[in-house]
Amino acid sequence: MSMIMHLAQGKPGQSAVAYPHFHIERPCPILVIGSQLKAKTKYHALLRHISICGALLDFNAAVLLPRHFFLEIDSVQEEIGCAEVYRNGAELGVRFNMLLAHEFLSRLIRVQFSSGL
Repeated sequence: MSMIMHLAQGKPGQSAVAYPHFHIERPCPILVIGSQLKAKTKYHALLRHISICGALLDFNAAVLLPRHFFLEIDSVQEEIGCAEVYRNGAELGVRFNMLLAHEFLSRLIRVQFSSGL
């Protein structure tokens, strides 16, 4: 597994910051936006690891994605803007457009724990 999606780029002269990541298995549809901000296509993916700055997904290697798209994490009613930063076969690493709130990540971990998956 690549850790590139869990690194935040530092400012010039500073090193990158690594964030802790958590193993979470949740369905997370990928929503590709078309012209005039209309939903174009929705693909199925599986979330494997997540941190406040990125995630690792299992995704069909044959499907090409644009650089930017949205994730909809199952059981959490929010769309997260992200960009592809790593792809190796079925592994898809994404970096979020903005850091997730710690409360959001904690809620996602609680949902995962309570579901027993």
